[in-house]
Amino acid sequence: MTAKQTMGRVSLDHMGPTSAKGRGLVDALVFMGAVALFSLSGFALEFFGIPYYSSGGSIITKIHPATYLFVGALGLAVIANPNPAGYLFGLMTRCLGSVFLLAGSVLLWIFISRYKGDQPTSFLIDSIMVAAIICMLFADMEKRARLNIARAIHILMVVNCCLSIVEGLSGWRLFPFILGDIEQEWEYRATALLGHPLIGALTTGVYTIVLMTVRDVRGLGKRWRLPMILLCLVAMPFIGSRASFAIVYATAAVVVVLHFVGFLRGSPVSLRKLTAVLLLLPLSVLAVLAIYQTGIFDNFINRFIDDGGSARTRFDLFNLFRDLSLPNLLTGYRMVNLDTQIRLSGLYEGIENSWAGHAARYGIVITIVLWCGVGAWFIDMLRSAGRGALLPLAYIFLILSTTVGISGKTNMMSLPPLVLLALIGTPLWPRIARTQAPVSNDILMRIGCGAPLEGPRGFSS
Repeated sequence: MTAKQTMGRVSLDHMGPTSAKGRGLVDALVFMGAVALFSLSGFALEFFGIPYYSSGGSIITKIHPATYLFVGALGLAVIANPNPAGYLFGLMTRCLGSVFLLAGSVLLWIFISRYKGDQPTSFLIDSIMVAAIICMLFADMEKRARLNIARAIHILMVVNCCLSIVEGLSGWRLFPFILGDIEQEWEYRATALLGHPLIGALTTGVYTIVLMTVRDVRGLGKRWRLPMILLCLVAMPFIGSRASFAIVYATAAVVVVLHFVGFLRGSPVSLRKLTAVLLLLPLSVLAVLAIYQTGIFDNFINRFIDDGGSARTRFDLFNLFRDLSLPNLLTGYRMVNLDTQIRLSGLYEGIENSWAGHAARYGIVITIVLWCGVGAWFIDMLRSAGRGALLPLAYIFLILSTTVGISGKTNMMSLPPLVLLALIGTPLWPRIARTQAPVSNDILMRIGCGAPLEGPRGFSS
Protein backbone atom coordinates (compact mmCIF):
# COMPACT_ATOMS: atom_id res chain seq x y z
CA MET A 1 0.00 0.00 0.00
CA THR A 2 1.36 3.40 -0.92
CA ALA A 3 1.92 6.25 1.48
CA LYS A 4 -0.81 8.26 -0.19
CA GLN A 5 -3.32 5.49 0.38
CA THR A 6 -2.32 5.23 4.01
CA MET A 7 -2.88 8.94 4.49
CA GLY A 8 -6.31 8.68 2.92
CA ARG A 9 -7.27 5.77 5.15
CA VAL A 10 -6.08 7.52 8.30
CA SER A 11 -8.17 10.57 7.45
CA LEU A 12 -11.23 8.39 6.92
CA ASP A 13 -10.77 6.59 10.18
CA HIS A 14 -10.45 9.96 11.82
CA MET A 15 -13.91 10.81 10.56
CA GLY A 16 -15.23 7.43 11.67
CA PRO A 17 -18.09 5.33 10.25
CA THR A 18 -21.69 5.58 11.34
CA SER A 19 -24.23 2.81 11.05
CA ALA A 20 -27.16 3.10 8.67
CA LYS A 21 -29.52 2.99 11.61
CA GLY A 22 -27.66 5.81 13.35
CA ARG A 23 -27.70 8.03 10.28
CA GLY A 24 -31.35 7.24 9.66
CA LEU A 25 -32.27 8.28 13.21
CA VAL A 26 -30.32 11.52 12.84
CA ASP A 27 -32.14 12.38 9.61
CA ALA A 28 -35.49 11.43 11.16
CA LEU A 29 -34.88 13.75 14.14
CA VAL A 30 -33.88 16.60 11.83
CA PHE A 31 -37.00 16.00 9.73
CA MET A 32 -39.24 16.08 12.82
CA GLY A 33 -37.46 19.18 14.08
CA ALA A 34 -38.04 20.96 10.77
CA VAL A 35 -41.73 20.03 10.73
CA ALA A 36 -42.11 21.12 14.37
CA LEU A 37 -40.41 24.46 13.73
CA PHE A 38 -42.64 25.20 10.72
CA SER A 39 -45.89 24.05 12.32
CA LEU A 40 -45.56 24.94 16.03
CA SER A 41 -45.15 28.67 16.48
CA GLY A 42 -44.78 30.31 19.85
CA PHE A 43 -48.49 31.19 19.68
CA ALA A 44 -49.34 27.52 19.06
CA LEU A 45 -47.27 26.45 22.06
CA GLU A 46 -49.06 29.02 24.23
CA PHE A 47 -52.40 27.76 22.91
CA PHE A 48 -51.49 24.21 23.94
CA GLY A 49 -50.62 25.36 27.47
CA ILE A 50 -46.83 25.71 27.18
CA PRO A 51 -45.71 29.14 28.52
CA TYR A 52 -43.21 29.74 25.74
CA TYR A 53 -43.62 33.53 25.57
CA SER A 54 -45.60 34.28 28.73
CA SER A 55 -44.11 34.74 32.16
CA GLY A 56 -43.78 31.80 34.53
CA GLY A 57 -42.91 28.20 33.93
CA SER A 58 -39.64 26.31 33.82
CA ILE A 59 -36.77 27.21 31.50
CA ILE A 60 -37.56 23.90 29.78
CA THR A 61 -40.80 25.42 28.48
CA LYS A 62 -38.95 28.46 27.11
CA ILE A 63 -37.11 26.37 24.52
CA HIS A 64 -38.89 25.28 21.34
CA PRO A 65 -39.50 21.52 20.96
CA ALA A 66 -37.69 21.62 17.61
CA THR A 67 -34.54 22.76 19.37
CA TYR A 68 -34.55 19.64 21.53
CA LEU A 69 -34.89 17.52 18.39
CA PHE A 70 -32.01 19.30 16.64
CA VAL A 71 -29.74 19.04 19.68
CA GLY A 72 -30.67 15.37 20.06
CA ALA A 73 -29.88 14.75 16.38
CA LEU A 74 -26.46 16.37 16.67
CA GLY A 75 -25.71 14.47 19.86
CA LEU A 76 -26.75 11.18 18.25
CA ALA A 77 -24.62 11.89 15.18
CA VAL A 78 -21.60 12.27 17.44
CA ILE A 79 -22.34 9.42 19.85
CA ALA A 80 -23.21 6.94 17.07
CA ASN A 81 -19.73 7.42 15.64
CA PRO A 82 -17.01 4.97 16.75
CA ASN A 83 -14.67 7.95 17.05
CA PRO A 84 -16.93 10.67 18.53
CA ALA A 85 -14.13 13.11 19.33
CA GLY A 86 -12.57 12.74 15.90
CA TYR A 87 -15.88 13.12 14.11
CA LEU A 88 -16.86 16.16 16.17
CA PHE A 89 -13.50 17.79 15.48
CA GLY A 90 -13.88 17.09 11.75
CA LEU A 91 -17.41 18.50 11.74
CA MET A 92 -16.29 21.64 13.56
CA THR A 93 -13.47 22.25 11.08
CA ARG A 94 -15.97 22.05 8.21
CA CYS A 95 -18.44 24.38 9.94
CA LEU A 96 -16.12 26.95 11.47
CA GLY A 97 -18.63 29.77 10.98
CA SER A 98 -21.26 27.90 12.99
CA VAL A 99 -18.67 27.09 15.66
CA PHE A 100 -17.77 30.78 15.91
CA LEU A 101 -21.46 31.65 16.25
CA LEU A 102 -21.90 29.10 19.04
CA ALA A 103 -18.77 30.37 20.78
CA GLY A 104 -19.97 33.98 20.53
CA SER A 105 -23.38 32.98 21.92
CA VAL A 106 -21.79 31.12 24.85
CA LEU A 107 -19.57 34.11 25.63
CA LEU A 108 -22.61 36.39 25.54
CA TRP A 109 -24.49 33.96 27.81
CA ILE A 110 -21.63 34.06 30.33
CA PHE A 111 -21.46 37.85 30.09
CA ILE A 112 -25.20 38.26 30.72
CA SER A 113 -25.15 35.79 33.62
CA ARG A 114 -22.16 37.52 35.23
CA TYR A 115 -22.89 41.20 34.60
CA LYS A 116 -26.53 41.45 33.45
CA GLY A 117 -28.47 39.50 36.01
CA ASP A 118 -31.63 41.50 35.27
CA GLN A 119 -31.74 40.29 31.67
CA PRO A 120 -32.75 36.86 30.30
CA THR A 121 -30.38 34.47 28.54
CA SER A 122 -32.61 31.64 27.32
CA PHE A 123 -33.54 33.58 24.17
CA LEU A 124 -30.03 32.91 22.82
CA ILE A 125 -30.85 29.22 22.35
CA ASP A 126 -33.80 29.57 19.98
CA SER A 127 -32.82 32.91 18.46
CA ILE A 128 -29.18 32.27 17.57
CA MET A 129 -27.58 29.02 18.73
CA VAL A 130 -30.01 26.66 17.00
CA ALA A 131 -29.14 28.27 13.64
CA ALA A 132 -25.56 27.08 14.05
CA ILE A 133 -26.72 23.59 15.08
CA ILE A 134 -28.96 23.35 11.98
CA CYS A 135 -26.06 24.28 9.72
CA MET A 136 -23.86 21.60 11.32
CA LEU A 137 -26.58 18.96 10.96
CA PHE A 138 -26.97 19.66 7.24
CA ALA A 139 -23.21 19.50 6.66
CA ASP A 140 -23.43 15.69 6.34
CA MET A 141 -26.96 15.24 5.07
CA GLU A 142 -27.55 13.12 1.99
CA LYS A 143 -29.73 14.12 -0.97
CA ARG A 144 -32.60 11.86 0.03
CA ALA A 145 -32.93 13.31 3.52
CA ARG A 146 -32.76 16.87 2.15
CA LEU A 147 -35.43 15.97 -0.40
CA ASN A 148 -37.79 14.71 2.31
CA ILE A 149 -37.35 17.90 4.34
CA ALA A 150 -37.74 20.05 1.21
CA ARG A 151 -41.02 18.35 0.32
CA ALA A 152 -42.31 18.86 3.86
CA ILE A 153 -41.37 22.56 3.69
CA HIS A 154 -43.19 22.98 0.35
CA ILE A 155 -46.34 21.42 1.81
CA LEU A 156 -46.17 23.46 5.02
CA MET A 157 -45.58 26.69 3.08
CA VAL A 158 -48.70 25.99 0.98
CA VAL A 159 -50.70 25.40 4.16
CA ASN A 160 -49.27 28.52 5.82
CA CYS A 161 -50.03 30.75 2.82
CA CYS A 162 -53.57 29.42 2.49
CA LEU A 163 -54.19 29.88 6.22
CA SER A 164 -52.80 33.42 6.03
CA ILE A 165 -55.24 34.29 3.24
CA VAL A 166 -58.16 32.72 5.14
CA GLU A 167 -57.22 34.55 8.35
CA GLY A 168 -56.84 37.84 6.52
CA LEU A 169 -60.20 37.54 4.77
CA SER A 170 -62.25 36.19 7.68
CA GLY A 171 -60.63 37.61 10.81
CA TRP A 172 -60.53 34.10 12.29
CA ARG A 173 -57.22 32.84 13.68
CA LEU A 174 -55.89 29.32 14.00
CA PHE A 175 -53.99 30.38 17.15
CA PRO A 176 -54.58 33.58 19.17
CA PHE A 177 -52.17 36.46 18.56
CA ILE A 178 -50.98 37.13 22.12
CA LEU A 179 -48.17 39.52 23.07
CA GLY A 180 -47.30 40.32 26.68
CA ASP A 181 -50.19 38.15 27.92
CA ILE A 182 -52.63 40.38 25.96
CA GLU A 183 -54.51 39.13 22.91
CA GLN A 184 -54.08 41.51 19.97
CA GLU A 185 -57.72 41.49 18.85
CA TRP A 186 -57.25 44.66 16.78
CA GLU A 187 -54.36 43.16 14.79
CA TYR A 188 -55.29 42.42 11.18
CA ARG A 189 -52.07 40.60 10.21
CA ALA A 190 -52.23 36.82 9.81
CA THR A 191 -50.23 34.48 12.03
CA ALA A 192 -51.14 31.06 10.54
CA LEU A 193 -48.53 28.35 11.22
CA LEU A 194 -45.39 30.48 11.49
CA GLY A 195 -46.59 32.77 14.27
CA HIS A 196 -45.70 36.45 14.52
CA PRO A 197 -46.27 38.26 11.19
CA LEU A 198 -42.65 39.43 11.02
CA ILE A 199 -41.46 35.82 11.32
CA GLY A 200 -44.03 34.60 8.81
CA ALA A 201 -43.15 37.35 6.33
CA LEU A 202 -39.41 36.71 6.63
CA THR A 203 -39.77 32.97 6.06
CA THR A 204 -42.28 33.37 3.23
CA GLY A 205 -40.03 35.98 1.65
CA VAL A 206 -36.94 33.78 1.77
CA TYR A 207 -38.90 30.90 0.27
CA THR A 208 -40.35 33.10 -2.51
CA ILE A 209 -37.00 34.68 -3.39
CA VAL A 210 -35.42 31.23 -3.66
CA LEU A 211 -38.17 30.07 -6.02
CA MET A 212 -37.83 33.22 -8.13
CA THR A 213 -34.04 33.40 -8.40
CA VAL A 214 -32.62 29.87 -8.12
CA ARG A 215 -32.83 27.55 -11.12
CA ASP A 216 -32.80 24.16 -9.40
CA VAL A 217 -34.94 23.84 -6.27
CA ARG A 218 -35.14 20.51 -4.53
CA GLY A 219 -38.53 18.81 -4.13
CA LEU A 220 -40.61 21.06 -6.42
CA GLY A 221 -41.39 20.34 -10.07
CA LYS A 222 -41.05 23.16 -12.58
CA ARG A 223 -44.76 23.13 -13.33
CA TRP A 224 -45.52 23.98 -9.69
CA ARG A 225 -43.00 26.78 -9.29
CA LEU A 226 -45.05 29.63 -10.76
CA PRO A 227 -48.24 28.70 -8.84
CA MET A 228 -46.22 28.55 -5.60
CA ILE A 229 -44.65 31.95 -6.27
CA LEU A 230 -48.06 33.48 -7.01
CA LEU A 231 -49.57 31.93 -3.87
CA CYS A 232 -46.78 33.40 -1.72
CA LEU A 233 -47.11 36.81 -3.38
CA VAL A 234 -50.86 36.80 -2.71
CA ALA A 235 -50.31 35.81 0.93
CA MET A 236 -47.67 38.49 1.66
CA PRO A 237 -50.13 41.41 2.09
CA PHE A 238 -52.22 39.33 4.51
CA ILE A 239 -49.13 38.52 6.58
CA GLY A 240 -48.48 42.23 6.57
CA SER A 241 -44.78 43.08 6.99
CA ARG A 242 -44.10 46.18 4.90
CA ALA A 243 -40.34 45.74 4.57
CA SER A 244 -40.68 42.10 3.54
CA PHE A 245 -43.49 42.96 1.13
CA ALA A 246 -41.47 45.73 -0.51
CA ILE A 247 -38.31 43.64 -0.92
CA VAL A 248 -40.09 40.52 -2.22
CA TYR A 249 -42.26 42.44 -4.68
CA ALA A 250 -39.27 44.48 -5.86
CA THR A 251 -37.40 41.24 -6.47
CA ALA A 252 -40.39 39.85 -8.36
CA ALA A 253 -40.54 42.99 -10.51
CA VAL A 254 -36.84 42.74 -11.36
CA VAL A 255 -37.21 39.05 -12.28
CA VAL A 256 -40.18 39.82 -14.54
CA VAL A 257 -38.30 42.66 -16.25
CA LEU A 258 -35.25 40.44 -16.83
CA HIS A 259 -37.42 37.71 -18.35
CA PHE A 260 -39.16 40.27 -20.56
CA VAL A 261 -35.82 41.70 -21.72
CA GLY A 262 -34.62 38.17 -22.45
CA PHE A 263 -37.80 37.55 -24.47
CA LEU A 264 -37.18 40.72 -26.51
CA ARG A 265 -33.61 39.60 -27.16
CA GLY A 266 -34.82 36.33 -28.60
CA SER A 267 -34.46 33.95 -25.67
CA PRO A 268 -36.57 30.80 -26.20
CA VAL A 269 -39.89 30.76 -24.35
CA SER A 270 -42.13 27.72 -24.15
CA LEU A 271 -45.58 28.05 -25.65
CA ARG A 272 -47.14 26.89 -22.37
CA LYS A 273 -45.48 29.69 -20.40
CA LEU A 274 -46.35 32.31 -22.97
CA THR A 275 -50.00 31.21 -23.02
CA ALA A 276 -50.14 31.21 -19.22
CA VAL A 277 -48.73 34.74 -19.02
CA LEU A 278 -51.12 36.07 -21.67
CA LEU A 279 -54.07 34.57 -19.79
CA LEU A 280 -53.01 35.34 -16.25
CA LEU A 281 -51.79 38.91 -16.75
CA PRO A 282 -55.19 40.51 -17.52
CA LEU A 283 -56.91 38.27 -14.97
CA SER A 284 -54.40 39.31 -12.32
CA VAL A 285 -54.95 43.00 -13.04
CA LEU A 286 -58.72 42.55 -12.79
CA ALA A 287 -58.36 40.56 -9.56
CA VAL A 288 -56.15 43.22 -7.97
CA LEU A 289 -58.59 45.98 -8.93
CA ALA A 290 -61.54 43.98 -7.58
CA ILE A 291 -59.77 43.25 -4.30
CA TYR A 292 -58.79 46.90 -3.95
CA GLN A 293 -62.39 47.97 -4.43
CA THR A 294 -63.60 45.60 -1.72
CA GLY A 295 -61.26 47.24 0.81
CA ILE A 296 -59.61 43.99 1.88
CA PHE A 297 -56.15 45.54 1.83
CA ASP A 298 -57.16 48.89 3.36
CA ASN A 299 -55.46 48.15 6.67
CA PHE A 300 -52.28 47.05 4.91
CA ILE A 301 -52.24 50.07 2.60
CA ASN A 302 -52.89 52.40 5.54
CA ARG A 303 -49.75 51.06 7.18
CA PHE A 304 -47.76 52.60 4.32
CA ILE A 305 -49.69 55.89 4.58
CA ASP A 306 -49.72 56.24 8.36
CA ASP A 307 -47.73 53.72 10.39
CA GLY A 308 -48.08 55.52 13.70
CA GLY A 309 -44.41 56.47 13.73
CA SER A 310 -43.14 52.89 13.41
CA ALA A 311 -40.75 53.70 10.57
CA ARG A 312 -39.46 56.82 12.35
CA THR A 313 -38.56 54.82 15.45
CA ARG A 314 -36.07 52.83 13.38
CA PHE A 315 -34.08 56.05 12.97
CA ASP A 316 -34.83 57.57 16.37
CA LEU A 317 -33.44 54.51 18.13
CA PHE A 318 -29.91 55.72 17.36
CA ASN A 319 -30.56 58.58 19.81
CA LEU A 320 -29.91 55.99 22.50
CA PHE A 321 -26.22 56.13 21.56
CA ARG A 322 -25.92 59.91 21.24
CA ASP A 323 -24.89 60.73 24.83
CA LEU A 324 -23.76 57.26 25.82
CA SER A 325 -21.25 57.10 28.65
CA LEU A 326 -18.11 55.02 28.27
CA PRO A 327 -19.24 52.28 30.73
CA ASN A 328 -22.60 51.97 28.95
CA LEU A 329 -20.84 51.92 25.57
CA LEU A 330 -18.59 49.06 26.66
CA THR A 331 -21.03 46.96 28.69
CA GLY A 332 -24.47 48.26 27.75
CA TYR A 333 -27.35 49.75 29.71
CA ARG A 334 -28.90 48.18 32.76
CA MET A 335 -32.40 47.03 31.89
CA VAL A 336 -34.12 49.64 34.07
CA ASN A 337 -32.04 52.45 32.58
CA LEU A 338 -32.60 51.17 29.05
CA ASP A 339 -36.38 51.05 29.53
CA THR A 340 -36.26 54.64 30.78
CA GLN A 341 -34.19 55.77 27.79
CA ILE A 342 -36.58 54.00 25.40
CA ARG A 343 -39.56 55.83 26.87
CA LEU A 344 -37.79 59.19 26.89
CA SER A 345 -36.80 58.70 23.25
CA GLY A 346 -40.39 57.92 22.26
CA LEU A 347 -39.54 54.43 21.03
CA TYR A 348 -42.98 53.00 21.75
CA GLU A 349 -42.34 50.06 19.43
CA GLY A 350 -39.07 49.22 21.21
CA ILE A 351 -35.67 48.81 19.57
CA GLU A 352 -36.61 47.52 16.13
CA ASN A 353 -33.09 46.73 15.01
CA SER A 354 -31.30 43.55 16.04
CA TRP A 355 -27.83 45.07 15.92
CA ALA A 356 -28.76 48.22 17.86
CA GLY A 357 -30.61 46.05 20.38
CA HIS A 358 -27.48 44.00 21.05
CA ALA A 359 -25.25 47.07 21.38
CA ALA A 360 -27.65 48.89 23.73
CA ARG A 361 -28.19 45.90 26.00
CA TYR A 362 -24.75 44.29 26.12
CA GLY A 363 -22.25 46.92 25.01
CA ILE A 364 -20.05 47.14 21.97
CA VAL A 365 -17.31 44.71 23.06
CA ILE A 366 -19.25 41.47 23.44
CA THR A 367 -21.63 42.57 20.68
CA ILE A 368 -18.81 42.76 18.14
CA VAL A 369 -17.83 39.21 19.10
CA LEU A 370 -21.39 38.05 18.47
CA TRP A 371 -21.59 39.97 15.18
CA CYS A 372 -18.41 38.29 13.98
CA GLY A 373 -20.04 34.94 14.79
CA VAL A 374 -23.15 35.88 12.82
CA GLY A 375 -21.01 36.98 9.87
CA ALA A 376 -19.06 33.72 9.97
CA TRP A 377 -22.33 31.78 10.03
CA PHE A 378 -23.48 33.67 6.93
CA ILE A 379 -20.29 32.49 5.23
CA ASP A 380 -21.06 28.89 6.20
CA MET A 381 -24.51 29.29 4.65
CA LEU A 382 -22.98 30.62 1.44
CA ARG A 383 -20.54 27.72 1.30
CA SER A 384 -23.36 25.21 1.65
CA ALA A 385 -26.12 26.86 -0.40
CA GLY A 386 -23.89 28.54 -3.00
CA ARG A 387 -24.45 31.77 -4.89
CA GLY A 388 -28.19 31.12 -4.92
CA ALA A 389 -28.24 32.05 -1.23
CA LEU A 390 -26.78 35.55 -1.77
CA LEU A 391 -30.10 37.34 -2.29
CA PRO A 392 -31.99 35.41 0.44
CA LEU A 393 -29.19 36.07 2.94
CA ALA A 394 -29.10 39.76 2.03
CA TYR A 395 -32.87 39.81 2.54
CA ILE A 396 -32.49 38.15 5.95
CA PHE A 397 -29.89 40.74 6.97
CA LEU A 398 -32.14 43.63 5.92
CA ILE A 399 -35.15 42.28 7.80
CA LEU A 400 -33.10 41.62 10.95
CA SER A 401 -31.96 45.25 10.68
CA THR A 402 -35.57 46.51 10.79
CA THR A 403 -37.02 44.26 13.51
CA VAL A 404 -36.25 43.11 17.04
CA GLY A 405 -35.07 39.93 15.34
CA ILE A 406 -32.26 38.07 17.07
CA SER A 407 -31.96 40.63 19.88
CA GLY A 408 -35.17 39.14 21.27
CA LYS A 409 -36.84 35.76 21.43
CA THR A 410 -37.67 34.79 17.85
CA ASN A 411 -36.83 32.02 15.40
CA MET A 412 -36.02 34.45 12.59
CA MET A 413 -32.56 32.94 12.18
CA SER A 414 -33.59 29.28 12.37
CA LEU A 415 -36.48 29.03 9.89
CA PRO A 416 -34.66 30.61 6.90
CA PRO A 417 -31.61 28.29 7.04
CA LEU A 418 -33.91 25.28 6.94
CA VAL A 419 -35.41 26.65 3.72
CA LEU A 420 -32.03 27.37 2.15
CA LEU A 421 -30.23 24.18 3.22
CA ALA A 422 -33.10 21.84 2.35
CA LEU A 423 -34.04 23.43 -0.98
CA ILE A 424 -30.66 24.42 -2.46
CA GLY A 425 -27.99 23.33 0.04
CA THR A 426 -25.21 20.81 -0.54
CA PRO A 427 -23.11 18.87 1.98
CA LEU A 428 -19.90 20.37 3.32
CA TRP A 429 -17.78 17.31 2.59
CA PRO A 430 -14.24 17.08 3.98
CA ARG A 431 -11.58 17.91 1.39
CA ILE A 432 -9.90 14.51 1.84
CA ALA A 433 -13.03 12.96 0.29
CA ARG A 434 -11.90 14.21 -3.10
CA THR A 435 -8.48 12.52 -3.00
CA GLN A 436 -8.78 9.37 -0.93
CA ALA A 437 -8.34 5.78 -2.10
CA PRO A 438 -11.24 3.56 -3.24
CA VAL A 439 -13.22 2.01 -0.42
CA SER A 440 -16.19 -0.31 -0.18
CA ASN A 441 -19.82 0.81 -0.24
CA ASP A 442 -20.15 0.75 3.54
CA ILE A 443 -18.70 4.26 3.36
CA LEU A 444 -22.23 5.36 2.41
CA MET A 445 -23.12 5.29 6.08
CA ARG A 446 -20.21 7.36 7.29
CA ILE A 447 -21.42 10.70 8.54
CA GLY A 448 -19.54 13.39 6.70
CA CYS A 449 -18.43 11.25 3.78
CA GLY A 450 -21.64 10.81 1.76
CA ALA A 451 -21.70 8.84 -1.49
CA PRO A 452 -19.11 6.19 -2.33
CA LEU A 453 -15.77 7.89 -2.67
CA GLU A 454 -13.60 7.19 -5.67
CA GLY A 455 -9.90 7.69 -5.38
CA PRO A 456 -7.60 8.88 -8.15
CA ARG A 457 -6.92 6.44 -10.94
CA GLY A 458 -3.62 4.64 -10.93
CA PHE A 459 -3.44 3.72 -7.23
CA SER A 460 -1.76 0.39 -6.61
CA SER A 461 -1.69 -1.74 -3.52
